[in-house]
Amino acid sequence: MGKTDILSTFICLISVGMTSKFLSIGLLLLVHVSLAQPKPTTFLKKTPYEVVDFEDLMHRYLGKETGSFNRLEGIYSVSCVITKSSKAFFTGQLKVKVVERKDNYARVAILKDWPGSQRDFIEVSLSYHISNVYPIMGELSAFASGGQAFIYKHIEPDGSYRDFSMAPSVPDLIEGEFSEMRKRKTITYKLSYVKLYPKDQPQELVAGTKE
Repeated sequence: MGKTDILSTFICLISVGMTSKFLSIGLLLLVHVSLAQPKPTTFLKKTPYEVVDFEDLMHRYLGKETGSFNRLEGIYSVSCVITKSSKAFFTGQLKVKVVERKDNYARVAILKDWPGSQRDFIEVSLSYHISNVYPIMGELSAFASGGQAFIYKHIEPDGSYRDFSMAPSVPDLIEGEFSEMRKRKTITYKLSYVKLYPKDQPQELVAGTKE
């Protein structure tokens, strides 16, 4: 019920000559109904992330040609380790301390972006705290021949971003690293992406054939 509907109802109550007691009760009921109406979400106006919906994700997949899927694409579980390193004043010995460790704190999908886009891949959150919302949390661009190394632009909640150097470590594992100086101490962020689906299938040898 909108404000116009409430005002119209109020005028009708006055026109039928209701007593002040019943009129007060009617006003309270109208105000309660008005406050109970769902308010439109303002999330999309505040978030720094580009948001895609489920239909857009489907379009990205259905729009691909057969055999155009990249091995990087898939669903990943993400872990993070933050370390702080510094050199002792007298001995110069390097000291490394783990500041924070978060294991499997997020689930994401890495998808090849639209043809002609300035980014090669996008990282979409599948475990965002708002249901049915899929924000693009990062972008990946290949910078080495063969697409074996990437620059990963991770977008922070405040709109800032960090550039990670990222490369496959072992099958189904991608690692990225970013370092910055803070008061003569080096803070290093290390991300580990474990591929959940699809898994790389080992090559099978066919009997009677030679390598």
